[in-house]
Amino acid sequence: MRPTLPRRSDMPGPKVYNLWWGDKSGGTQRGIVQYTISPYQTKAAPHWLRNYIFNGYRRLSGEVLFFGIPIAIGYGVYTWAKGFDEYQNSKAGHLAAGGAE
Repeated sequence: MRPTLPRRSDMPGPKVYNLWWGDKSGGTQRGIVQYTISPYQTKAAPHWLRNYIFNGYRRLSGEVLFFGIPIAIGYGVYTWAKGFDEYQNSKAGHLAAGGAE
């Protein structure tokens, strides 16, 4: 009967300190520090509405040139084109273009 040897890794190569994914047979690593926060300090979102109003206004006001001007130009072009189209399709627009009613 032939003994079965456990496989350490699927990756060939030299022996390294880091183990392959999911391999827990190497023991614990040294030099790893874990920090924790008190559960009383981990509020999910304290004062989120007040912070969003003031900080959000400050952040958005700094970016208004980048989205406000293109929106204003687009809205101006849209209103001009809509008014011009209504004029062209009106009775006065047809008469001004030299067409019949």
